[in-house]
Amino acid sequence: MSQTAISPLSRWKLFADATAQREPFAKSLGIGNLAAQILINRDITDLSSAKSHLTSGLNTLPDPAQLPDFAEAMAVMDEVIEQRQTILIHGDYDVDGTCGSVLLHHLFKLLDLQVEVFIPDREGDGYSFSENSFKAIEKADAKLVVAVDNGTTAYEPLARLRKLGVKSIILDHHPPGETRPDCDALLNPWTTQNQEQPLFPWFCGAGVAWLFAWGLLRHVHGEGKLPETHRRFLMDATGLAAIATVADSMKLIGPNRPLVKHGLATLPNSSLAGLKALTHALGFQKKTPTATDIGFRLAPHLNAAGRMNQAALAFQVLSTWDQREGEQLADRLKELNRQRQIVQAEEFAALLPEAEAQREAGDKIIFVGRPESQFGVLGVVAAKIHEATGLPTLLWAECSPGVARGSARGPAGSHLVKLMDGAKEHFVGYGGHAAAAGFHFDPDNLAALHQALRQSAEQFPEPPPPTLDIDCEVQPQEITLKVMADLATLEPFGNGFARPLFLATDMKVQASPRLMTEGRHAALDLSKHGTGVRAVGFNMGERLQDLQAGDLCDVVFEPMVNDFRGRRSVEWRIQDFKTTQQC
Repeated sequence: MSQTAISPLSRWKLFADATAQREPFAKSLGIGNLAAQILINRDITDLSSAKSHLTSGLNTLPDPAQLPDFAEAMAVMDEVIEQRQTILIHGDYDVDGTCGSVLLHHLFKLLDLQVEVFIPDREGDGYSFSENSFKAIEKADAKLVVAVDNGTTAYEPLARLRKLGVKSIILDHHPPGETRPDCDALLNPWTTQNQEQPLFPWFCGAGVAWLFAWGLLRHVHGEGKLPETHRRFLMDATGLAAIATVADSMKLIGPNRPLVKHGLATLPNSSLAGLKALTHALGFQKKTPTATDIGFRLAPHLNAAGRMNQAALAFQVLSTWDQREGEQLADRLKELNRQRQIVQAEEFAALLPEAEAQREAGDKIIFVGRPESQFGVLGVVAAKIHEATGLPTLLWAECSPGVARGSARGPAGSHLVKLMDGAKEHFVGYGGHAAAAGFHFDPDNLAALHQALRQSAEQFPEPPPPTLDIDCEVQPQEITLKVMADLATLEPFGNGFARPLFLATDMKVQASPRLMTEGRHAALDLSKHGTGVRAVGFNMGERLQDLQAGDLCDVVFEPMVNDFRGRRSVEWRIQDFKTTQQC
């Protein structure tokens, strides 16, 4: 029997051995050696920082008065409250914009203010303000627009609002442009970065909205203690801010840590009926969800509404005060997410062959689309295709006559915006980040745009293969339920504070893999020195299916706790894999 040959997909980089340092560090903190190793690997090496990381509370959040233009925002709110004017909340179709809108809606209702909400449609309106925004403002006869998770660079719309006599407050976290928008208050931490005492910049839009809510309630009540209903609202609203922080991939460092940690803890018993209903509908009646649970379970359900052109449904679920209605809406959202998964799989199957053909032809960029594609799911599909091909991927759909919109995703080391700069004359517009971006163009320019993108991609070196930073090598018997409980004290994990990854070498395959979900995933039974463990490779079915009993392998994995019918066990989630020699 020959050895099955499987090579790693990533470069493996082990952190330096810190055995001598971690043991006294662990003892001083009262944590295990592996937990101490994780802290050291993430540059938390002194006791003060480590204790702050483990115990920091909401009292470490910045004072809302430190937000730029906070005083100006309070002056506007005083006028609105005194004159009982109508407010329109202008949100966004993603999780951050939706959670921020829900938070503000609850806030203004608590203050007995007249409030309407406008959530843009991903396909019909696009990001930030559109003509439909102004129709909603006019219909509501709003005298104040509060934009959350958008507005910092909405120069023309905000100037138009000023001419209409409508005031505006912007609660945002996107980088500012070269000039300030014409608004009454711009509460964006990024505008303070050139100041002597800059504010922590990594809040999401809903995080800024939470600080605004805290500051406004404190302003309304003066020096007095907040009423219990308002205090409870602020505590439970941290759940909305936590979901948005994780879903928007904000760095889980500094004040984001207590905001997320405390916010997640409120979810199972939240006084916000819709939020509680959705949390329970996804199986978190008794268990506090982790940041990973938010990223892989709750956030995709909320995002499904925007991706399937029903962004208002996510808002409705989270904003209802009625528990029964919340349960019914949560069920609708779960069904919509199932539909999203089906559409996403169909788009992936339809677009992958042409993407593979372009890769095999030697192209350094994937540019594929169909007029009939579902635009809302293209960002996720682009991520899957770039993972399959290793190339920057731009996918498009014709959203209306003469307008094609697209989403782009790229591997680490690529820069999508710079790549699109090389074809800028063929776009109507584009923008975003190095690894995720959006664009739109006239379909009549399709061929010219594709050729220009090919030529632009030729000017960039191929991105290096991804690197996996591995905390340390372990033996399977070291990762116990007790160790997992110890590692859980370091939560939340996410962007800026990565989940632990470990390496186990010379693991023996006990039997051929069990393929799951139509062969997409694979489960393996591995063992070493008499200790067995179940390992799961998601989206690795094809790669691992030929393994045979007796094969030896090295595994990079993330340890998880599997709780099945009351029986808890450690399970490994495979991140990368390579075979070594035959036993």
